[in-house]
Amino acid sequence: MRRRSLVAGIAAIAMTFGLVAPELASSAPRQDPRAERERVRAEQAQVAAELDTTRASEQQISEALNVINENLQTQEAALARTQEQVAQAKQDVADAEAAIARLKGEITDLRAVVRQRAVKAYMSPPGDDVLSVLDTNDFVTASSRKFYIELQSQDDADVADRLNGALSEIDYQRNKAEEARKVAEKKEAEQEERTEAVRSAKADQQQLQDSIQNTIANQVARSIELQNTDRALSKKIAEQQALLVAQLAAQQAAQQKAAADAAAAAAAAATSTQRPDGSEATALPPVSGGSGGGTGTGGISLCTVGGITVNCAISGKLGNMLNAARGDGVALSGGGYRDPAQQIELRKQHCGTSYYAIYQMSSSSCSPPTARPGSSQHEIGLAIDFENCSSRGTRCYQWLAGNAAGFGFYNLPSEPWHWSTSGS
Repeated sequence: MRRRSLVAGIAAIAMTFGLVAPELASSAPRQDPRAERERVRAEQAQVAAELDTTRASEQQISEALNVINENLQTQEAALARTQEQVAQAKQDVADAEAAIARLKGEITDLRAVVRQRAVKAYMSPPGDDVLSVLDTNDFVTASSRKFYIELQSQDDADVADRLNGALSEIDYQRNKAEEARKVAEKKEAEQEERTEAVRSAKADQQQLQDSIQNTIANQVARSIELQNTDRALSKKIAEQQALLVAQLAAQQAAQQKAAADAAAAAAAAATSTQRPDGSEATALPPVSGGSGGGTGTGGISLCTVGGITVNCAISGKLGNMLNAARGDGVALSGGGYRDPAQQIELRKQHCGTSYYAIYQMSSSSCSPPTARPGSSQHEIGLAIDFENCSSRGTRCYQWLAGNAAGFGFYNLPSEPWHWSTSGS
């Protein structure tokens, strides 16, 4: 008795705290883990989109970008699944309708045969054939007539069975088509919701990207303002913005790849949407979304002066410097802005193609020295590599060394050709 009471008590405690076996709690409502994960990620993305990027740390911005990117991928995957289900339901409807059309023709033909045989049976009843068999004295003839009478009766029965089977099959196909239509309608409604969820996810992503781009523009301007009073802080701010530009570039590259993959999948689907009757099913278009603003990656505003493309914030200073140099008989030319993808390619050429060589090796270990992606002032348009400045003995370098600071440009000591607003 004590053992039975103990078991009952444990069971009562388990029920109180919800510690019951799944089979005992089957009546409790269950949440779809996938739907719950999608909901949580959407809520997290909405919060991330509201991040104050002017006050957030690099890690917080990076985490917000990741949260929003994961949510977008989740919502796009859910939409893709629903689109496939819609397409399958529509194909099921098309298959059933094709079967119904085929069965209608078969039923029409079978009914015609039944009518013909019914008329023949009325005009020449089977009883007459039986009597003719009995009237003959020829055993062979009688046997042949009996065989054909039985064969005709069996053939009539087969026709009737085929007709009944076709009638049953067409009812099944009609029910199947109706169920498939219901599924298609339900999934199309779900597809609209999924499409809106993807648009919302892209809007969150665009909102954060716009905020980051505004922050980059404001901080680049601040870095330029500090170049004469606090070079160290100017350099630090510029490096932070270069890193943000690289992060945005990575995300936008992922967006472009996803868009290209979606377009390829849509194209592949378009070639396989022919229905059994030869008609074409309607292809499901990918959901369109916004793209980052600005001319350069991260919304960097770019201007070209004397053949050199730089951040528009320093274009006036660069133009003044080029004119001053030209007045002294020195023609300055070179390359300024390059996006993160170009920086990565340069690292591959100058440092190596491994992950370590591209992203971790020190710039001085490369030949020629090349900044790591996300740390180059070229990526925010604040640095210029001047041609004909390969060494300190060149006229180009000597002129810049004596005059560039007056226009707000400083040299990176390890690279005679590299000049930027912070000297990095």
